[in-house]
Order: sequence, then C-alpha cells, then structure tokens
Amino acid sequence: PDAKRMLQLLQDEPIKWRALIMFDLLSGLRRSELLGLRWQDVDLDTGVVHIVQTANYVSGTGVYVGTPKSEESTRYLRVSKTAILILLEYKTWQDNMREKVGDAWEGDPVDDRIFTNEVGRPIFPTSPTQWLRKFIKRTGLPSSTVHSLRHTYASLLIAEGTPLVVVSSNLGHAQVSTTSNIYSHVISSAEAKAVDVIDKFAEDVHPTFTPNQENRKKEQ
Repeated sequence: PDAKRMLQLLQDEPIKWRALIMFDLLSGLRRSELLGLRWQDVDLDTGVVHIVQTANYVSGTGVYVGTPKSEESTRYLRVSKTAILILLEYKTWQDNMREKVGDAWEGDPVDDRIFTNEVGRPIFPTSPTQWLRKFIKRTGLPSSTVHSLRHTYASLLIAEGTPLVVVSSNLGHAQVSTTSNIYSHVISSAEAKAVDVIDKFAEDVHPTFTPNQENRKKEQ
C-alpha cells in the first residue's frame, strides 16, 4: 500500500526526480548502480538492463565511477514494461534539455549517463537521498530511503511468489542465503499466504472423520 501511494504521489513531481525514484522502486537497484547506468546499458526494446558500472561517493575522496560490488552484482536484469515507459518519458525530457541548452550541455557522449541534471551532468550520489527525504516529509509518507526502495522491490517479488533464486539474482546477491536471511520475515509471510491459498480447496475436500472435543482431550 505504501509503495502504491508513493507512486501515486510521485506523479505530480518533476520528471528529473520522479523517473529516478520510480525506476529504482521498479528495479531494486542499489543507489550506486542506478546512478552509474548509461543509455548503452539499457535495451529499451527488450527491457533488459546490464548492470556493469556504479557511481559512488566517499567523503574526502569525492565521486568516482566503479564496478558492482561482486561478480554476481554485474548482471543482466529484466525490468517491467512500466519501468521502460518511465525511462522513455525521461529520455524525451533529457533530449529536450540537451537541445535547449545547446553548447552548455555537459553530458559525456561516451559515458552517456541516464540520470543527469538539466545540463547533462550526472546526478550527485547524495542528491536522491536528500530529495526523497524532503518528498517524504512534504507528503507525509512513512519514512523511506533510496535503499529501502530496493527492499520494497524485493518484498513485493517474494510476496507474489517469485522464486527466491530469481529474487537473489535480480538483487545481485552473491548467495541465495543472503537474500533468505535479509528477507526471512517476508518469506514467512509468503509461506503463510501460500497455506491460505491451498486452504481454498477445503470446500472440495470432505473428511470422513473430524475429531470432537473429547477426542482432542484424549490426544493431549
């Protein structure tokens, strides 16, 4: 419910931030992976994203481009049609801004970053965190961070019955056990939900014996 409400409220926000936050919620990327994405890393026709670059910030060092945190984090991720439509809308805005500012455009044609400011400069790593904090306060939504969007994505997949190995792969975890440990509470809820689903067949089952209260006492 909170994720749905957030998506609804984001509709009225500037595309520069709306697209970034929405895409993160719909892809589960780490912040560094999200900000490191280049247009060449995304196949807009098939909806496949290749995560091979990150944009990081370390106090005292500054912003630097790196690679995903592990071998498994370098991965191909298929995203939804909705996520691709958001990118296409964002690309239209970015192309218009490039044309509008002309020679003042600072985008690198080789490192053609997806998420940029109005003059093509890559989004500073802490900026989405700061913007989201203000958005949450302004809208009265439950406390949330850019990283918690990743957790929401994973929780939604698990709740819908997506195999854990797929969720783990999508998140870029080195081991499925990592995913299992982090989302154990969500998995327990999904398991309970699965039992309820099976119980829907109860009306088609007619037990010939039902223990009465006396039988139960004897069993105890």
